[in-house]
Amino acid sequence: MKITSVVEKNKEGDFLLKWEVSPDQEGQIDIYSAISDSALSNFVPVKTSQITDQFAIFNPTGAGIREYFFLKTGNTTSGIIANRIIEMDNIKNFRDIGGYFTINNEQIRWGRIYRSGDLSSANIFDKERIKRLGIKTVVDFRSRENAQLHPNRLGNGIRIISLPMSMGMDTVNQKIEKGNFSRSDAIKYIQDMYVGIVEDYKQEFAELFDILIDESNYPILLSGALGKDRVGLASYFILYSLGVPDYMLEEEYMLSNNTIDITKVVENAEGYPEYIQEALTAVLTVNQAYLNYTLDYLREKYGSIDNYLQKELRVTNGKRNILRKILLYNP
Repeated sequence: MKITSVVEKNKEGDFLLKWEVSPDQEGQIDIYSAISDSALSNFVPVKTSQITDQFAIFNPTGAGIREYFFLKTGNTTSGIIANRIIEMDNIKNFRDIGGYFTINNEQIRWGRIYRSGDLSSANIFDKERIKRLGIKTVVDFRSRENAQLHPNRLGNGIRIISLPMSMGMDTVNQKIEKGNFSRSDAIKYIQDMYVGIVEDYKQEFAELFDILIDESNYPILLSGALGKDRVGLASYFILYSLGVPDYMLEEEYMLSNNTIDITKVVENAEGYPEYIQEALTAVLTVNQAYLNYTLDYLREKYGSIDNYLQKELRVTNGKRNILRKILLYNP
């Protein structure tokens, strides 16, 4: 028997918990809740539902940002469940990369590594939420020029580490203004850009893993412009190193399309010709083809993703073991 479950915040600010039990069956399912995931013994039963209900709604009992749940029916329990997406006012694509399971059925801890878009426009509400999440370290992948023009001001106590990776967006903007940029041009551009990132910024990715093996840096927030490309690749390499299976890696990568509102990124997008709008959509979203193209490139050149991580990014077995101890529940 297996319990698959997810929780998210609904429009009313309540927690919507959904589950499936396979194989299908009837019976009761117990729901436990806590405001911390530090120990299962802290979880208390809050409701018993029917398996066939498949969902339950809960009012926040704590700070309202995070609440943790797990489910139990018979001798079968789910993993620890929490809302992945953290709602912010001015920060796009803010979410937790915890909660996924490895191929060995070990679960990644929630609240250790977050990812997001640009933090420079964070308002008081956003800054307070970041503070309440306890974030100690921000890794900023934006280019030096972008970071200087739009500095992060998150307040005292948060260390900002710059690992700049340029994406060459100026060239794209010029082509859009001149009107000679199609969707196929955009796809080719993003694919080439991804290859450029994994080739040109090996040292920066290696430094990221050095940051990740120092437990005093946690919780960590990975940040970029929209938090989908450089941050997406970094998140992929981290989760891959922990043993998360391919379909979950793809799911995590593609989630950016659910958390970025393109209409709020480009002003007056409807004023462009349709083919330019299609190109903008290709640039401002993630696509499985972008990721697959990059992974195929790495496999062809380095033999495997593991070889790339170990030989080029210095992600040794020793570092992976340290990451497991820091980032997995009961490794």
